[in-house]
Amino acid sequence: MKILMGLLVAVVLIVALVLSLPFLIDLNKYQDQYKPLIEEALNRKVQLQDIRLTVWPRIGARVSGFAVLDDPVFGSGPFASLSSLDVGVKLMPLLSGKVEVEEVTLRDPVITVIKNKKGVLNASTIGRKGVPVPETPSRAPIPSTEGPLKILALLAVDRVAVDGGKLTYRDLSAAKPTEYVLQDLDLLLKSVRLGETPSLHLDMLVQPFNLPVKLDGTFGPLKEAADIDAINFQLSLGKTEFTITGKTAGQNATVNVTTPAINSANLPISLPLAKPIEIKDLRISAEVKGQEVKLSALSFQLFEGQVQGQGKLATGSDAPPFNGTVVIQGVQLGPTLDAVATTQLSVSGTAGADLALKGRGFSMPDLTKALEGTGHLAVKDGKIEGANLLQEAISILKVAGINLDNSKVTAFSTIETDLAINQGTVNVQRLLMDSHDFQATGGGTIGFDQTLNLTMKLNLSQDLSQKIAGASPVAKLALKEGRLILPLTIGGTVHAPLYGLDMKGLTGNVQEQVKKKAEEAIGGLLKGTTKPQDLQRQGQELLKGLLGR
Repeated sequence: MKILMGLLVAVVLIVALVLSLPFLIDLNKYQDQYKPLIEEALNRKVQLQDIRLTVWPRIGARVSGFAVLDDPVFGSGPFASLSSLDVGVKLMPLLSGKVEVEEVTLRDPVITVIKNKKGVLNASTIGRKGVPVPETPSRAPIPSTEGPLKILALLAVDRVAVDGGKLTYRDLSAAKPTEYVLQDLDLLLKSVRLGETPSLHLDMLVQPFNLPVKLDGTFGPLKEAADIDAINFQLSLGKTEFTITGKTAGQNATVNVTTPAINSANLPISLPLAKPIEIKDLRISAEVKGQEVKLSALSFQLFEGQVQGQGKLATGSDAPPFNGTVVIQGVQLGPTLDAVATTQLSVSGTAGADLALKGRGFSMPDLTKALEGTGHLAVKDGKIEGANLLQEAISILKVAGINLDNSKVTAFSTIETDLAINQGTVNVQRLLMDSHDFQATGGGTIGFDQTLNLTMKLNLSQDLSQKIAGASPVAKLALKEGRLILPLTIGGTVHAPLYGLDMKGLTGNVQEQVKKKAEEAIGGLLKGTTKPQDLQRQGQELLKGLLGR
């Protein structure tokens, strides 16, 4: 009985001693030793309220009130802070003199990243003692092999958690300052050890879009170098699900992204679209080599057709240079154009195109200035709704007695053209259009600002040409090989097109026919087959036709 009581007293004393350790051992007295080392490494002032041992729920240490102050150039507030940092160690290895970290938990971390009016980030001076803040933003740095992955690998911990974090990005360099916030950030990393493959769970809310984001998957195995043999993630952006796979080797990486469907209405950014669109079966394969990104394969389905592309992009500047090719097959043009903009004119049909493009930047001013390209476009079995080209041309002639379909539609079997893009203008070259009552050829320009400057020659069918010629002597004189050619001009904008006839071209045809008749009449007089009175009568009829009386 005495032995049992002695053991019980010993256990109580040991437990009491263990529980009193946080009060008996004061780790704060070591702040004067390690704070200067931390400040020297970070090139920032550090604040620390308290540090003490913990024995429950596990043995370890808790750092409270930790904050890294911002660069004085950007402000006097904290760059990063957290309410507490908990580090737990394993008990059994500790009893044998070894320290093995079991868990690291960061509670309520708050990080504020600021880009000032000169385009410089406050994070750029961390750890850079004596390096002046650059006056202008520099090229994006090439990723270092001494990055956070190596730190994680050397940390050797079973579990790393972030509980209730917040990351704010504030851009003061834009004309209109913007701010984005990642709030309610929860992160959990497991099996963070060399040779093991960590699992990752990330959950947060992106403001001001109110967009929930989730990321789950694995990456590894961890090495001392920043090489990852396998990346497997499932990413959720609101209602859109992505599968991400790939690997990294030093400064190089390969990434594959797939998703069954993306609806533009569910995206966090506002696109310049009149109606939502849905992209199906999106597949992206890309290679990263330093600052060069090579899009080796891009494919997706859009409006019953297929789009494929590839290209290159050099990162590290506000207007990154790019080049690439795009192939479009079987896309329904009507709903595609309706989604881009609501205009007076719309074109339907099945479209295909081959385009080669290059430029700098992706904003409209950058594209207008630098986008260049060539290509070929073909549309089969469609309609131009909002304009009847033949009706417009004949109405300008003011020909009476010609019955045409009054609908504002031009049906066609084929439209084909070569394209050249330069400085905000699409040059339409060798345009060919086949319709029931006419063939059209021509070209011109369409501006990025939707201005039109097109000229088309409408070569009417023989039946329609004869009908118009029978009602108009002038049109009769313009016949060539039994057909009437109307040089139609289209100006204005896509929203408000203006139609006209190139009268110089039309009267040129008339002059050619008058000259031909004059030559025939003179020849007839010389041969004696035409009498002067017959010539006088023909001349009067010709003048009546030309003068309209």
